[in-house]
Amino acid sequence: MKTIALVIVASVVLAVDATLESCDSKVYCQGRLLEVIQQAHLFRDSKSFVDMIQVNPSEVTLRNFDLLMKQTGDKPTNEQLKKFVDDNFNDEGELEDWTPPDLNSNPAILKQIDDIAVRDLARHLIKIWPLLGKKMKPSVEDKPDQHSLIPVPNGFIIPGGRFKEIYYWDSYWIIQGLLISEMTETTKGMLENFISIVAKHGFVPNGSRVYYLNRSQPPLLSLMVGLYMEATRDIAWLRKNVKTLEAELNWWLINRTVTVEKDAVKYQLAHYAVQSDTPRPESYREDIITCKDHPQKDMCYRALKSGAESGWDFSTRWIFDQSGHYALTKINTMRVIPVDLNAFLCKAFRHMSVFYTLLGEQEKAIFWLEKSNSWKKSIEMVHYDKVDGIWYDYDMEGKAPIKRFYPSNFAPLWAECYETEQRDIKGAMAAQYFTNQGVMNYEGGIPTSLIRSGEQWDLPNAWPPLQDIVITGLANTGNDHAKKIAETFARRWVRANVKGYGDTKEMFEKYDAEQPGKYGGGGEYTVQTGFGWTNGVVLQLIKKYYTGKSRR
Repeated sequence: MKTIALVIVASVVLAVDATLESCDSKVYCQGRLLEVIQQAHLFRDSKSFVDMIQVNPSEVTLRNFDLLMKQTGDKPTNEQLKKFVDDNFNDEGELEDWTPPDLNSNPAILKQIDDIAVRDLARHLIKIWPLLGKKMKPSVEDKPDQHSLIPVPNGFIIPGGRFKEIYYWDSYWIIQGLLISEMTETTKGMLENFISIVAKHGFVPNGSRVYYLNRSQPPLLSLMVGLYMEATRDIAWLRKNVKTLEAELNWWLINRTVTVEKDAVKYQLAHYAVQSDTPRPESYREDIITCKDHPQKDMCYRALKSGAESGWDFSTRWIFDQSGHYALTKINTMRVIPVDLNAFLCKAFRHMSVFYTLLGEQEKAIFWLEKSNSWKKSIEMVHYDKVDGIWYDYDMEGKAPIKRFYPSNFAPLWAECYETEQRDIKGAMAAQYFTNQGVMNYEGGIPTSLIRSGEQWDLPNAWPPLQDIVITGLANTGNDHAKKIAETFARRWVRANVKGYGDTKEMFEKYDAEQPGKYGGGGEYTVQTGFGWTNGVVLQLIKKYYTGKSRR
């Protein structure tokens, strides 16, 4: 574990540097080659270039680029740049198709579903797992310098579409679906992939690419392990890996927590706050355009990367624009203390306490339980609005709650990070808030916001993980009104997925809250199909509302 400690210390030291690049690679993360290629807009999707494989070691690639620039007087044409890319890179892929060895085409859940259309959808979703199964080719580990992909030892399930590598918070809902599909070995392999990344880099990056090594994503690794442990009770595996799980949470405590003052009382909470202050390599040109006229370009780049770290890239949650236009140039993610991030951490700390209790390490168990309880109190005092009966993001600079509807407002219910004796009243008030906001009118799912900004994490898009956060959160309170809303939207979401799949034979990363079954839009790229977390969420809702005791 010494390696992990050194990485964490290094990240703190680097944070004070004037400029902090996305990673060390002079090809994939920084330097003239990246800037020239991405600014030339040779690819429809900027991510395409930084996912390519170098034909030669990096020093040869860079030498060839320097020669091109010298020959063209630093003014190569797009045709010359395209030839350079064709000569020095290929996109034959670093991954090979992989069928999970524990794939079960007929898990028990299929026998428990009476609704024919829903059962057919569930059967199709289980058939999709091997289509999303990938394993790294040996060259990724043998020649890491020539790839942006971070090597991992086991096969895994990808989200789909342009997202052809491991993604951090996506994997929570993918694993939820895998376990419903009785695929515990695949789940363990995915967890061990994350463990290997933490052991090497000290944290879980946004995704398994070197250009993501400047940022993380919502911290759900301990919660994934909680799902696995509930399914397997694999104490030996937990004992082997618990220290690495602890190291990941310590990374968040060291690198992403701040002191928040409210009503003259100070609280420790977390925010998304990437230190790297250069354009995202996978969206290089887009970030240059966004921040072109910004008076503080470094802060603009940090805010964009921090928005990406949140998983909500991008949303009015992070935009402070008094004009009401919600221009992305007004993004300031670091200013927000996000309620969902802190709820995730509160639950992760509680899981860590449970893990150490299972292992008989009471001192550690008490430490993490106290940490969870401290976070629970801070969330209640900083985020909860007693009048509205809901939790809000907190504006650290304005010292005020951000009173807008977002599904993330319900995250403390999902994480069960509040005093349990208040379960019924918290559920009742959250249900009333939900109703008062007019959200019951959306037939296609719970909208990501009620603001039509053009960003993909806003109206009219409905994202699968946010459906789970609200539905499960409300249902867990046990309050009748809250449970009714939860069941209503669970069934709406399942029906929308059935319709969408029936119309297109595809599962999408996001849907339209206003038009059931229609895929969503907006943002920096076209809608993606696959789709890992979509499949996991709908399987979970099918299990809860269309099987066993859920039958009517």
